[in-house]
Amino acid sequence: MKVTIIYDNRAQLPLREGWGFSALVKLPERTVLFDAGADRLVLQHNTEALGLDLSGVTDVFLSHPHCDHIGGLSYVLEQTKRVRIWAPWTMEDYLRPRAKSAKAELFSIKGPRKLGQGLWTTGAMGRGIKEQGLVIGTALGPILITGCAHPGVHHLAARAASLAGAKLRAVLGGFHLAGMGTKRLSALIGALRKLTSAVFPGHCTGKAPTEALLVAFSDSERLRVGFSWELA
Repeated sequence: MKVTIIYDNRAQLPLREGWGFSALVKLPERTVLFDAGADRLVLQHNTEALGLDLSGVTDVFLSHPHCDHIGGLSYVLEQTKRVRIWAPWTMEDYLRPRAKSAKAELFSIKGPRKLGQGLWTTGAMGRGIKEQGLVIGTALGPILITGCAHPGVHHLAARAASLAGAKLRAVLGGFHLAGMGTKRLSALIGALRKLTSAVFPGHCTGKAPTEALLVAFSDSERLRVGFSWELA
């Protein structure tokens, strides 16, 4: 399993940064694009600069309906053929005509669901914004990918660990912690330490929370466009 970040707030030339998130996940039998960033031109540039080919994508996994996670979807659907789209049920009206035009198969997600061998969605979580996380089983332990973690990254991680039946190897993505007070952040980190061995924060996590997370989890790194992580 290999994860490559193709859209994030941080990048070094010739790659381009942008407010948003997208990751390409290559599995033995499937290739999953997690979210699609905010700008199709930035997504296209980074994909090409990294030498990646989206024509082999089998699944598009959309975490939630915010524009910084679905803005590049039109580019993605132009590059793919008959993909499966997994998205929270609240996005169905928006996605149905686009899926039909692209001859894609749309799956509206409510509760937790197994998507295939070693692959789950946490289900659409949260009282306000409905968001799902992607759980991937690996030989070194399950990992969780989050878009913004609006429902709370610790809540998503708890659901992911429960679905996979094991402590997480890592949580990777946007954690939506910018502006969180020290006391709340400390409690959240404490909860995460019980659920995962490592974190790879990016996108909307915030500078101070990211620094605190990297101190708490030594085997961790801040995300950027071009970051790649390979697990057995």
